Amino acid sequence: MNEGASGQPLIGKIERISEPNHLCLENGMEIINVSNWRAEHGEEAKLEYVFVSYTSSQFQSEEDILYLHRVGQHAARAAGVNAYWLGCSCLGSTTAEREHNVWRICDVLRGAFSLVIVLADREHVTSVEGEPHELLRQWGSRVWTLPELLLSPHKDDIQTYTTNANLEWREPGPQINRRNFARFLDDHALMGQLIDHYEGSVILSPLELMTTALLCLQNRQTTEYLPGDLSYALMGLLRQRPTVCPSDSAFQAFARLSLANDSNMLLERLICLLPRSAYEPWHSLHDHWGCSLWDIYPTTQVCGIGENESVILDGTRAASIRWKSFARVTVRGNDTLRRQFTRFAISIYGYFFFFGIFIVAIAAITAYQPLLILGGIVIGLASIVIFSSPALIKNLYFGKVWSAQPWFFGVEGYMNLSDVERRVFGVDLGRLSWSPAGSSLSRHGMEDSQEYRNFCKGQDPSGYSNIDARIKEALTSSKDEEKIFMLVDTYTMTVTLFSAIKPPVAVLMCGEEGGMQRALLCSYDWTNNTLYRETVLRMETQTYWKTGSVGRIRLSLRKRRNLDV
Repeated sequence: MNEGASGQPLIGKIERISEPNHLCLENGMEIINVSNWRAEHGEEAKLEYVFVSYTSSQFQSEEDILYLHRVGQHAARAAGVNAYWLGCSCLGSTTAEREHNVWRICDVLRGAFSLVIVLADREHVTSVEGEPHELLRQWGSRVWTLPELLLSPHKDDIQTYTTNANLEWREPGPQINRRNFARFLDDHALMGQLIDHYEGSVILSPLELMTTALLCLQNRQTTEYLPGDLSYALMGLLRQRPTVCPSDSAFQAFARLSLANDSNMLLERLICLLPRSAYEPWHSLHDHWGCSLWDIYPTTQVCGIGENESVILDGTRAASIRWKSFARVTVRGNDTLRRQFTRFAISIYGYFFFFGIFIVAIAAITAYQPLLILGGIVIGLASIVIFSSPALIKNLYFGKVWSAQPWFFGVEGYMNLSDVERRVFGVDLGRLSWSPAGSSLSRHGMEDSQEYRNFCKGQDPSGYSNIDARIKEALTSSKDEEKIFMLVDTYTMTVTLFSAIKPPVAVLMCGEEGGMQRALLCSYDWTNNTLYRETVLRMETQTYWKTGSVGRIRLSLRKRRNLDV
């Protein structure tokens, strides 16, 4: 459920503020309470301020703070305003007040007259063409400077101030346009998209905004204050801001933020991604098949948040995987006239045979020759059916399968298709085929036959040296390392080779993409009633309708390790 560690529901939200609680006046270092100042000078009095941005890694000592105030005073006079906002002085005097105001810095930015950036050249970093490229890159590499760059007023360029290790005063540096600022950053392409969005030239959808901003924040550094710092930095860019809970994990903070905003079912899409590595964190947005979140259409709903990076799913269709043995699979073919005649002949040839013997016996007693001939004909017809019964049975049970009983069979390790089919159907007729693109280990190529030369078909993954090596390595892997498994789908007659740490026991159909279903293969831990996502497969859409609807289930994105299978 949407609860914190204390068990209390987290349904509150952080209200926006129209102006900061504290400001520094430009005619001195006096820190004023804005409400008291308004009461003294009147609500109509003009109070504008400059936002002074810096990084704590460059400015820490008391002398550094004094220099920042000097910059703030100079920037306020240059901008023609009567105040400036400085994070080290304007967040409040008590710890509770600071914690209350720190999450509203984004509102302070939105209301600022302009933004100035203060840089400290502690290591004598050289500048190119008068612009402190490396210092700006260091400033932009911090988590909390991202919303400062995006949310500050866009009417003017950003003024920079640079000093050295001795805090010597220097005249203001060059003004930098936000679009040009992005080229100083390592993720300039993503930052350019965000800058375009906040300048109104190219508007991103809510899903694109959260995805792009999260990718940018992941590339930045911060000194951890709370586990959910990335989400709280992202929160400043969004409209709805849920109450900050210090006990929240990073995933819980992000999940509550996503559910509180119109993020186009971001969490539901996120759980359908197949990470490129089994050890990637939950916030990895890289999909093995190269899909973006907006390429996936969820078919389930996240209705709650749990511990251990888990969510509560509702409206999910699922099926179990059978591991203990193969079971008999019922198949149905097209009931043609030939099969109807074959079935009739096989069912009555015994009666014909014994009836012919009876006629011959009567003819021998009565010495009636025509009756003896009739008996011989009957026995002859029955004998034809008897001797041709192998071919008749093949005609009856072989051939194209129009429908099969849906089963998911799990196999640890690798088996060739002939062995699998003999164990499932009793005979190898070439009905099973490899999945062309069902997992990260699936491989495909073009059909060899002339009739289907333009069709794609799955290939045996073991025929590739890198996959064959992984199959052999898995034979000696420990319980916390990846192993190789096979999933046999009897309804679509496909076999998928995949890797996972624990053997999955359930298939959850959670989304669709590219004409295929995203199926989560999950292991189960009975001690906490939780399903753990082991891998993600792509399945044919008709499989979705053969699964059954289940109630609410708890799904964890954390890898299940150090547990007995």
